[in-house]
Amino acid sequence: MSDLKAKLVSKAISTTASVSILALVASLYLTAPAQSQVTNPCAPKKPQVNNPLNPCSPGHIKAPNAAHGLNPKAAQKAYTGLRTELKAAFAHVENPAARQYQGWKRYNNAPYETTQHGDRYLNNYANKKAQAYNKYEKSGVMPAGSVLAKDSFTVLKDGKVYPGPLFLMEKMPGGFKPQYGDWKYSMYLPDGSFIGETNGEGDENVDYCGACHAEVGKSQDHMFFLPRSYRIK
Repeated sequence: MSDLKAKLVSKAISTTASVSILALVASLYLTAPAQSQVTNPCAPKKPQVNNPLNPCSPGHIKAPNAAHGLNPKAAQKAYTGLRTELKAAFAHVENPAARQYQGWKRYNNAPYETTQHGDRYLNNYANKKAQAYNKYEKSGVMPAGSVLAKDSFTVLKDGKVYPGPLFLMEKMPGGFKPQYGDWKYSMYLPDGSFIGETNGEGDENVDYCGACHAEVGKSQDHMFFLPRSYRIK
């Protein structure tokens, strides 16, 4: 992060004006730096767990003043306007899944809202290795190499739309992390910044992902599924 961005984040953490905080934090997301400048902004210090807008906190960043309950048509329209921006944001990420996921099959007919990902609207994509995902709760155990991708965005009550983080789940060979079903979780901010990955850099920043998904455990191979009315085959 540049000194200017660091100061802006510090200011965001100290203020209580929720909408202006979100706008300030979101402004850091909207301009993708060159690849050489994309570093893990959470690496230098411990996560500040009490600040819900801190991208380094062990939990999904909440969006204050979010618009809830958008109908599918409105949610899809908002997402359509963001897809090119999201593709450009993740175009230089080292993880190939982040660069390629928009070319995979999307398993929802419109973006759906989820409180588990910070009151955002999400889309579920899966690569060919994970094609059994269309069976949802009957998918069974995914083979190694399966990747699930969830991009996200926030809509505010005033109609403004902000891109959100990209969440990735990759099934690794047996023994990678048995308590997490051998899934590797990765997270990127919508400027391409890397937040962390399981058993790698920033592991502590995505540990909550594995812990949350472990709640369904072996019964669903640690996978949560989108609402039934949004599912496609």
